[in-house]
Amino acid sequence: MTVPTTKGEERARDRLNAIARARVTNTHATARRRFDVIRDRLARARAQDCRYPITPQSTLAQLRALGAGCTAGHWVCPTVDAIRRRLGS
Repeated sequence: MTVPTTKGEERARDRLNAIARARVTNTHATARRRFDVIRDRLARARAQDCRYPITPQSTLAQLRALGAGCTAGHWVCPTVDAIRRRLGS
């Protein structure tokens, strides 16, 4: 049986901390990108026709929950469609 050394434990802890920091950074970068995409799309004139309460703070789950958007039954709302396409979802 091998007993872990103190240096080995420190390296493992450092690796776990680095992974945790990378996840937080990735989460923040993803949220910022989503904010920028939605803000840019809502700034366009055609986006003013969309009746859904989409804000730059909308989450990906909220955007998915909108379904086809404000024109459900006829076609997909162009604003919701454009946002989803740019976010890749």
